[in-house]
Amino acid sequence: MHIVNRNTMQYEELTTFLTDNQLSLLKAIAKEKCIESPMGNEFIKKYDLPSASSIKNALDTLLDKDLVYRDQSGYIVYDHFLEIWLQRLL
Repeated sequence: MHIVNRNTMQYEELTTFLTDNQLSLLKAIAKEKCIESPMGNEFIKKYDLPSASSIKNALDTLLDKDLVYRDQSGYIVYDHFLEIWLQRLL
């Protein structure tokens, strides 16, 4: 956890460049560790996220910024230590 603590300032700065929707989605993905369908109603309701179209836009941005990637299982936070840091915020 030393790495997470050492990078806290970097992670805090990174989140200032995200919209509320992007940050909420990123936190929710981190909490789930892997989500197959981030635009599904169950996921949206569970994390009190905005509409599926807003999530789609936020997801596209997170993918473009390489904060999230998709593998065969679903969407995952790219940086494992960022994922741990985000889980602490929830």
